[in-house]
Amino acid sequence: MVVLAATMLLFGGGELVGGLLALRDPGARNAIRNVARPPGAEEAARKLEPILAGIVDRNRLALRADAIASAAYGLFMLYAVAAVLSRDRNGRRLALTTAIVGIAFLLAELPLKMRIARQTVAAGGFLLLESFSAAGAGAGRTEAELIAAFNMITALLALIGIGWCALLLVFFGGRRGRELYGVPRNPQRVPNLPR
Repeated sequence: MVVLAATMLLFGGGELVGGLLALRDPGARNAIRNVARPPGAEEAARKLEPILAGIVDRNRLALRADAIASAAYGLFMLYAVAAVLSRDRNGRRLALTTAIVGIAFLLAELPLKMRIARQTVAAGGFLLLESFSAAGAGAGRTEAELIAAFNMITALLALIGIGWCALLLVFFGGRRGRELYGVPRNPQRVPNLPR
């Protein structure tokens, strides 16, 4: 339980901070990271920045809604962690709700992320290919392969999050979660009283 609560704490804090940063700057999650690159890749990344800014502007409303949902989900998860760690009687229910809401959140966020990846490749695919080729990672790739790779990475990350939510459901909804919170395994039924 402590390990799951710690991962909930980390994930909830990450969602809250990421959502607040994205609220302040909707392009923060889609920005090009400032890391060391070969000179050709650096030039391509510099040319790609205005293209990404245009994509963020076109999707500003959806990105803001996603940021608000992310911050709200992060706050709710932190509240659930506090309830679980303090052994509050509602902790189990909140943990199960966190998992269900998490699955819905990750599935709802997936189309937006895939749409932004598709728009990024459509608007600046040649620059991405140039950047990856200069780094030695994308030689000979097409834009369709680039879109497929971005979609696969996005779906894989969502699948990892959904798997984590399923783990929460199994633990807190299963035998150990019931025992931890003193929920009887087979609640006794009250017999029907004669009228």
